[in-house]
Amino acid sequence: MYGKLNAGSLIIAPRKLQGDGVIVYNPPDEMYEANGWKKVIFTDPPVCEEGYHAEYSWRETAKQIRQDWTVVQEPPE
Repeated sequence: MYGKLNAGSLIIAPRKLQGDGVIVYNPPDEMYEANGWKKVIFTDPPVCEEGYHAEYSWRETAKQIRQDWTVVQEPPE
């Protein structure tokens, strides 16, 4: 899967891209990359103790967008 980040939110790449006047369905990886899309890496959330939960964020590098997790304490009731 390919995507882009916009203000910290993930935008998933469309299943079709236009290139050289032609619409390409299920384009190859090279076409996504040439159009500025990056490979999205999803990761499993950590196991949290009671009273905590995991929140995800996205980290972008030159070639990919990776899902990261932070363990956060639940607010008191």
